[in-house]
Amino acid sequence: MKGWQEPKDGKRIYLITDNSRMDGFNDHIKSDDMERLYITYGESKVNLGIHYYRNYLYSSNLVGICRLKSRENEILYDVEGNELLIKVIPRFNVKVVELLNYIREDDEFDRYMAPQTVSNRQKEKDIESIDRNEIFYFFENENPLKVDDSTSNENSIITVTVFLILLRLLCKRPLMGRMVKKEENLTGKVKGKIVIEKNISKNAMHGRNDRFYCQFLRFSDNIIENQILKAALKKAKRFLVDYFANSVDKDNNYANMISYCSNVLKHVSDIQCSGNICNGLRFSGCYTYYKPVIIMAKMVLDDISIESTGDISTTGYIIPYAISMEKLFEIYVRAYLKKNGVASYKNKSKTGIRLEKFDDKRDIFIEDEELQNPGRYISGSIKPDLILTDQESGETVVFDVKYKDYTNGNSRNDRLQLLAYSMMLNANNVGIILPAQTDVEIFDARRINSMENRDIKYHQVLLGMMKDNPVIANYIKENMFEKKD
Repeated sequence: MKGWQEPKDGKRIYLITDNSRMDGFNDHIKSDDMERLYITYGESKVNLGIHYYRNYLYSSNLVGICRLKSRENEILYDVEGNELLIKVIPRFNVKVVELLNYIREDDEFDRYMAPQTVSNRQKEKDIESIDRNEIFYFFENENPLKVDDSTSNENSIITVTVFLILLRLLCKRPLMGRMVKKEENLTGKVKGKIVIEKNISKNAMHGRNDRFYCQFLRFSDNIIENQILKAALKKAKRFLVDYFANSVDKDNNYANMISYCSNVLKHVSDIQCSGNICNGLRFSGCYTYYKPVIIMAKMVLDDISIESTGDISTTGYIIPYAISMEKLFEIYVRAYLKKNGVASYKNKSKTGIRLEKFDDKRDIFIEDEELQNPGRYISGSIKPDLILTDQESGETVVFDVKYKDYTNGNSRNDRLQLLAYSMMLNANNVGIILPAQTDVEIFDARRINSMENRDIKYHQVLLGMMKDNPVIANYIKENMFEKKD
């Protein structure tokens, strides 16, 4: 049921679907607070990106749950003193957890979670901080929220997923270490300083004058920070095994991430701890990349409980979060195509249809972008969502993925975007893939009114959660590439 829900546990939630008009929103907000309410005019995730459109307040394409905030970053309350929250759910027939489950075997899974770069000359970036991830965003500095079980479970799988991705990236780098004190009874040599009292009791009193009980410094990565990561990793694995009914032990990205990280951390000591152990840890210098991983580890440790019986449960407390359905739907489409006969860019076969690399960019100009000339006004790069290439003919098909309802008018930006893709990639077939409400739908191709000496066609398809239905993938492969005689 949309709109304001009855208050519970001192909280009142406004429930709405994404990209929808927020009717009745001001019913429980004090008039003064409506004037102070944070409304975004850009891409801010505060209040899940609510904004004005044609004088009405609308939700954005962000789903999740968070506290309502003022422009001064103050929490808003209703007249009864209940904390005000907003929860946005997907309007199409897709669920966040289902999408994550579907894409977890994709060979570009970790790249989807890394920040997309703007310039074609920048190197691919790993996740440097939580807020750089373009799919998931956590309000890490806020207090946890008490939520119902379904919301808690959804949040937990998201938290675990992001933690594992960050942890694997961290494990590809040198583990953090420091000089630690070590005591050892050495034979025939002295290292560091002799611990007089222990040397007497262990050596001199037993006539072992050839031995010296010494204390010395040694560099070690078996430190509390890495022990925390290992503890969170073990909890994450137990949760995933329970959540996915043991399928995490099979060959998929979750299993691969867990196996890789477990191997890197196998020499680190096991500890039992809660998220509070992370309080006060500081990271600077060459180990700043630890900070976002420790933050996610704290969320995992606080959110997931292992009972004495071995059962897994969630605490019901979550960190407020936001998810970009636009980005998540885009990578779902990529995973769907690969699962239905379209080869990955990693496939080196010289036959068949291949999906080009995620986040692939093309410079606008052939000349060096650094040249000082008037062309810099439109210089830069373009980045189509989906580029499909016939390995034999070299023919290209370009699709843009839009998380929109096509019945709500048309978009000038989308038109210009597709026409630019067609021109720059010499594509005779371009199109848009949109989410389906219920059924799959393929529209008749339309010829584009172009003066170029070639036929250019526009295709529009609607795609839902099609786990075993290759109809869209087959349509693309069979109708958009010229058949050789």
